[in-house]
Amino acid sequence: MMIKLTAPLLAACALLLAGCAAPPPKQAPVLVQTPPRIVVVADPKLTELLAYQASLRPMTPSELVKAQLELSRADHAPTNTIRRAMLQATLRTPGDLARAQTLLESITQASSDEAKLLAPLAQFLSGQYADLRRQDETVEKLNSQVRDAQRRNEQLNEKLEALKNIERSLSVRPAAGAPK
Repeated sequence: MMIKLTAPLLAACALLLAGCAAPPPKQAPVLVQTPPRIVVVADPKLTELLAYQASLRPMTPSELVKAQLELSRADHAPTNTIRRAMLQATLRTPGDLARAQTLLESITQASSDEAKLLAPLAQFLSGQYADLRRQDETVEKLNSQVRDAQRRNEQLNEKLEALKNIERSLSVRPAAGAPK
């Protein structure tokens, strides 16, 4: 009988103790912050300059010279200066990339509103031209090393042929103990 009373008594105590327990904490609402919308407004000057750069690629050397003459007659506005730099970089004769970078530096250092708008493009192009200059220098250095290696190879081949001729010119020695 005691067993029967203790089981309900234990169950009642467990229920009382469960009622005294603290309620689960309420979860604070999580605020999700959405990133701000970025609206890109295409500047017609930048769009036109990028289109000009794309039009330079397929031009023949004579067309590039003609474009250079036309640009030489244009004023020295920042957009025309960037066009000149793009054209110089496309010509790629010795020193053209350096001249293009010099033209672009004048844009990045200018204080006019138009120049300030075009300064990021000028900095980007200047960086690209600096990379191209480094690549050209590396190519020239490697070409020089290849020419030197070819010259050494030719010299070694000449020495080898000379040794072969000397060997052929020597008379064959008779074997030891063979009658003379």
